[in-house]
Amino acid sequence: MLPRHSLFVITGANRGFGSAIAKEISESAKHTTTIVLVGRSYEQLQTVALEVTTRGQPHVTVHSVSDISLENASDAHQTVTEKIQALIRYTITNAVAIAIAIINPTTISQTEISLPVLTNVTLINNAGTLGDLSKTVADYTPQEIQTYININIASYTALVSGFVRLFKQKPHDPQHPTPFPPVISIVNISSLLAIKPFPNWGLYASAKAARDTLLGVVAAEETSVRTLSYAPGPLDNEMQAHVRATLGDQEQKKIYTDMATKGMLVCMKDSARKLLDLLENNEYPSGAHIDFYDPPSTSSQAL
Repeated sequence: MLPRHSLFVITGANRGFGSAIAKEISESAKHTTTIVLVGRSYEQLQTVALEVTTRGQPHVTVHSVSDISLENASDAHQTVTEKIQALIRYTITNAVAIAIAIINPTTISQTEISLPVLTNVTLINNAGTLGDLSKTVADYTPQEIQTYININIASYTALVSGFVRLFKQKPHDPQHPTPFPPVISIVNISSLLAIKPFPNWGLYASAKAARDTLLGVVAAEETSVRTLSYAPGPLDNEMQAHVRATLGDQEQKKIYTDMATKGMLVCMKDSARKLLDLLENNEYPSGAHIDFYDPPSTSSQAL
């Protein structure tokens, strides 16, 4: 049996829930684990990478892919998928890896080390935007609709497609052998809004529903790929503060404000832990939508 080596690619990892997931993975990893942090800001990613490395287990390696663009599907492919592909080609060749400390637009730093081949690969799609929550559907302009779809649906679809294509089992190629294709998992950080509509969330809810559905399609098409849409709950973070400040629906604003005042918002660490337990226990049906508030699984193991 091959020694276990897990790869986690986390988009939107430069802050918020993405960084919380990375920290939770690094702190609880029980075997060789590689984390790839994906985000726009090189400086923010380096801060997160340092925190993850400092707090993590010694068998955890952290890399980052910065200066990405999610403005459309082509940009997402070129600035994210192709960089991840380059990272994998450098790091995994006949079980000998070259660790790439950082990938940025101009340089690749390399250090030769020995790592086992990848046995499990997981893409966690956390990147996305809220849209203008002060507006109702009748207020949207054609340009903001198109921009939102490009960033939150088109680029997301490109990332999912590229990840499956990169790691699924292929016909034998002597130049790029993949004798042991890894177990593939794809996670969409979703929302209650993907399945239940509320006022002023038109663009956000539509994108979340589309992303959920895409993973359902992948689950139906690719029996070797596990997919999950995970709604993390109303998190206690900067994004939730922005929601309370800008949401046009006053009833929802009051609910969120009361939750914040009473300390009822969900701790990011707790929600990240539930997600990782779901992935490790692997008892959910592929393509499922699971909420933080859903009953926990029967067992809990660290990754």
